[in-house]
Amino acid sequence: MGKIGEALRRAREEKGITLREAEEATKIRLKYLDALEREEFTQLPGRVYAIGFLRNYARYLGLDWQELVEKLKKQWPDEEEVKPTPSSTIQEKGPKKGFFTRWLGIFLVLVMLWALNQGYNRYRLSLESSASLPSGGEEPAQIVSPPPNPTPPSPSSPPKVSGVEVKIYIKEKQCWIGVKVDGKNVFSGTLKGGESRTFHGDREITFTLGNAGVAEVTVNNEVLPPLGKEGEVVTRTFTAPEATSENTDSTKKANSAR
Repeated sequence: MGKIGEALRRAREEKGITLREAEEATKIRLKYLDALEREEFTQLPGRVYAIGFLRNYARYLGLDWQELVEKLKKQWPDEEEVKPTPSSTIQEKGPKKGFFTRWLGIFLVLVMLWALNQGYNRYRLSLESSASLPSGGEEPAQIVSPPPNPTPPSPSSPPKVSGVEVKIYIKEKQCWIGVKVDGKNVFSGTLKGGESRTFHGDREITFTLGNAGVAEVTVNNEVLPPLGKEGEVVTRTFTAPEATSENTDSTKKANSAR
């Protein structure tokens, strides 16, 4: 133990002060006070802190702190603080080296992922190209398109209607209509554009259109051509097919009887 540490320890023991008590009085941590007494200056945070700790501790013990501080400065020259050591230089360069190493690793990972992606795309394209080529004059099964869903056949003719059915649809403007079904008047009125009426009869339907050019007439699901011009009054009668055949049979029987 050198002169600095010996002087500190002797003064403390003569006053009967423990290191714990000295710590509470000086607010200097016990391990630093012990390091000063042992002159293990490397345990202190630095030269400036060591000088400050020594000055306060010497004052507390009633010693000549200036003399002790001068001895400390001689044992611990200021150049050691100013001149960087090789170890400190390595520590300063360490983070930079680690920084570039980390980014270099990230770059290499990205390049590797890009290369894998390119390789996978080329492999997939080669598979698709080989699959599109015919083998032995036959197309591979995987490129054969499935047959389209079968569509239901369209009916060759509209469904048969029993009796006679007439639908009158007014395309625009308005039209007065009068309808007689099986000899009875069933409707008389005006329909506006977009309106329609449907009538059913067992034997025949007779209707009159006050503005035939704007009316669309459908008889037994068959749309008829225009029955007249706009503003023209037209009357038509449609008979059920059954009634027509009955009339034909009656006529044939009458002729045979003659």
